[in-house]
Amino acid sequence: MSVMMISRLLILALLNLIGYAVVKRLWPAFSRGWRAWTYAGLVALSFLAWGLPLVLGLGLRGQIPVIGVPLKLFSTMWMVAVLIVVLFGTPFVLVRWWKLRRATASAAGPVAGGVDLERRGVLMNMGRAVPVVAVGTSSAGVVLGSSGFVVRKLEVRLKDLPDALDGFRIGQITDIHVGPFITTQDLRAAVEAMNAAEVHLQVMTGDLIDDVEQVDGTMEALAACKAPHGMLAILGNHEYWRGVEPILEGYESLAKRAPVRLLVDESHVIEHGGERLRVVGVDYPMARRNPFLRAEQMRSSAEKAFGGTSPGEVVLCLTHHPSFFPLAAERGAHLTLAGHTHGGQVAFFGFPLFWFVFDYMLGRYKLKDRHLYVSGGTGHWLPFRIGIPPEVSILTLRKA
Repeated sequence: MSVMMISRLLILALLNLIGYAVVKRLWPAFSRGWRAWTYAGLVALSFLAWGLPLVLGLGLRGQIPVIGVPLKLFSTMWMVAVLIVVLFGTPFVLVRWWKLRRATASAAGPVAGGVDLERRGVLMNMGRAVPVVAVGTSSAGVVLGSSGFVVRKLEVRLKDLPDALDGFRIGQITDIHVGPFITTQDLRAAVEAMNAAEVHLQVMTGDLIDDVEQVDGTMEALAACKAPHGMLAILGNHEYWRGVEPILEGYESLAKRAPVRLLVDESHVIEHGGERLRVVGVDYPMARRNPFLRAEQMRSSAEKAFGGTSPGEVVLCLTHHPSFFPLAAERGAHLTLAGHTHGGQVAFFGFPLFWFVFDYMLGRYKLKDRHLYVSGGTGHWLPFRIGIPPEVSILTLRKA
């Protein structure tokens, strides 16, 4: 077992211990009898989802037939619920501790130390609702995150778009994460959805796979592409994290028998109705979390990938990281398609909860007459979504 695996399991164990301490403070009776044993049993079951594949020699992301997916879905639901309890229950525990401390240091009475005991009771009743809300929220998020993708259709109006490209349809899938929760059959269904939409070009904007043991099946799913101009793909960060070499070999082998091509800091020209559409694909900027190095890598990718562009060409840029958009726009990309963010996976009333994490989180953006679309992702590495369903995007180019 690797150090990373051990670290992850230790972090999960610590989170469960903190969650138990918080619930115990919110509900003092929770630490006695069947309630405590139930909590311990649920924790053990959540660890079984990841520990059992390790014991059987399948690895941390290995899949046990039949029971494997349900177990991991339960484990995800449980851990999200515990995290919510820790994040939102802790403030109630701290307020209760502070009020009790003030009351103890003051004279006894119906109002001790200026503390309204009735109001304190209301506060603690609200605190006791946190575990219930946590379980309900996590269950809903896992169900919604596992319920399949939606087909999202939108039009993008581009300045000076040639008549022949007016109505050109692009199908985008991204952030599939074939692995513990997303199967190769799920990927094939996404490809078939783009086939059914009769798009002219299919694109895959990174994070295709998490389990390199499934490369062959993953490539077979991509081979189902029937678009007239085939499929163009780029790499994301997860390809590098999981082992990029077998994935590169898979793409290379697939290109010999199917209309699927991987672009790594390069471009490919499509001729449609007598007009040219140049598709630029940039690599993911792996910079070990150094934002300055990442920016430099992006500039280097821009120089390589846009090197062959000509004035007057319609340019489509594929990038996994949406922060590449300003560089793409600066170098003439009329439309940039990106993923990576998953839209934050949680949104309320269409507004991502974690909007502050990325400059471009979800949906449409514009710099002058240049456009960006950030997909919410077709799959996930964590099956938890609220308000942002997985999507297959169908974009139709129109004249502005």
